[in-house]
Amino acid sequence: MADMVKRFCNTFLVEGLFVMIVGAMLLLLPQISTLALSLMISVALILAGIYKFISSIIRRDEIEKSWLSVLISVLMIVTGTYLTVRPLFSLLILTMIVGVYFVLEGINSMIMAFETKGVLKHWWVGIFAGLAQFALAFIILFGMPSSALFTIGILIGVNMILSGITLISVYTGAGCPTMKEV
Repeated sequence: MADMVKRFCNTFLVEGLFVMIVGAMLLLLPQISTLALSLMISVALILAGIYKFISSIIRRDEIEKSWLSVLISVLMIVTGTYLTVRPLFSLLILTMIVGVYFVLEGINSMIMAFETKGVLKHWWVGIFAGLAQFALAFIILFGMPSSALFTIGILIGVNMILSGITLISVYTGAGCPTMKEV
């Protein structure tokens, strides 16, 4: 692994910088990035529905209840089309899903914290993380519908910046040659 990292040192640096720049752009324009993601998911749903429809027709003799598979594919296409035509509705649904995700993650973090109370020295960090996740869920869910316009874009932007930092840390921690050494 260390040889691979050293062999591709510059790749880690370039990719890390690129991902950080894209993440910063997403943070600067969170409404546009959120809308773009919403449209991408809608189009993906349409394409998956079309594929499932064609596959169901071709394999109708192999599938026991092929009519059910066709029905599901039509629902996917209709839903994707509706969400493409009504992207703000799609944003509300995505934002609600993210809010519920943070509620569930908060519950999970707190349960893990209490389960490791006697085992880990810093078990209380899980309680802090759970409370922070509940706070995020509260901000997202009770800030709707206006929070739907930027929540997903901000979360993806922050995630990309953190991923970029991680890639750059691989570059700096692997003993890669600096520009002065090359």
